[in-house]
Amino acid sequence: MTEPSGRPLPRLAMLRDLTDRTVLDEVFRLGRVTRAELATSTGISKPTISESVRRLETAGLLEATGRQSGGRGRVATFYELDGKAGWVLALEVNQGGLDTSAADLAGRPFDERHQPPGPPGDVEALVEAVRGTVRQALDRCGTGRGPLRAVSVSVANPVHPATREIIALRDSPFPEGLLRPAEILSDLTEAPILIDNDVNLAALAERRSGSATEAASCAYVYVGAGLGVSFLLGDQLVRGAHGLAGEIGYLPVTTESGGSTTLAEFLTAQGFGRSDAPSNDVDALTNLLSSGKNTEALHRIGAAVGQAIAAICAVVDPELVLLGGPIGSHPTLLAPVRTVVEGIFPGPVRIEAGSITTNAPLRGALHLATDQARAEMLGAR
Repeated sequence: MTEPSGRPLPRLAMLRDLTDRTVLDEVFRLGRVTRAELATSTGISKPTISESVRRLETAGLLEATGRQSGGRGRVATFYELDGKAGWVLALEVNQGGLDTSAADLAGRPFDERHQPPGPPGDVEALVEAVRGTVRQALDRCGTGRGPLRAVSVSVANPVHPATREIIALRDSPFPEGLLRPAEILSDLTEAPILIDNDVNLAALAERRSGSATEAASCAYVYVGAGLGVSFLLGDQLVRGAHGLAGEIGYLPVTTESGGSTTLAEFLTAQGFGRSDAPSNDVDALTNLLSSGKNTEALHRIGAAVGQAIAAICAVVDPELVLLGGPIGSHPTLLAPVRTVVEGIFPGPVRIEAGSITTNAPLRGALHLATDQARAEMLGAR
């Protein structure tokens, strides 16, 4: 049906759009498929699938990549994502340096790099490192893959949910990370620039492809150079009015002498902080946990993190608590944390280690970028 102008009715256009999105989602999930397989997996009729595949092929999003041989009957054509449909770029910027991952629109990385950190506190060096990394990625990956469709940046600082500005906090472990990615990259690419907090993105990675895929609610507790927690209600991140939900480094912790301090200050006072930056010494803490020799230090770390988790559970009562980050996900920390929480919080608490232990924020940033790229790709079409 059409309007007098000859344009499709809005309802028909909407149904076509939903069908195309469903077909693309299945191609992203399954890879190389036939139209018959798409009809089976989606429950959509074969004629409707054929029309959708034709539209997506004409738009340069799908391509025919071979024919199914053998058997009887009609020969089926395989389709998959067009190699020139575009790509995305994710960056993780923190005290450990700069990590990047370029991926296709199915989220499959094809180029990943690491750049060591610059001098602590040197904002200009960090800006130039980010610009140089994106420029090099465009040179290496842009040819033959189609347009760069989205760039996402993970930062080790809170991000305002409305303005997307990075928020400066007292005693931030990454003060030089107060960047404006959209501004510093505007002359390099026209792709949308997305930005989010590293803990939120790590939680997103666990939700999409890690240990939180089935949880109705989850608190993801990150312990690394900094401290933080993300709250997930299903797929929804709870950010707070100012993007400061989960800044557990400022939670009060009771010391063994009966005094009170913040969680971040407590860990620093125990000798776990860096001398050249206001952050935890990740290498020293990881080595300490791996050695298994200093049980007193392990108890102190477990007590501090466990008190924070008990407070979280008393407020939001999540179905699942995941320990993440280079320190939080260390296997020796899980048992003492569980013991402390069980001694404080009266209700049942399921505490597990996160399953994405390497570059979890970068993995989450890739999810964010591919979501944006797919939405804009279909909208533009």
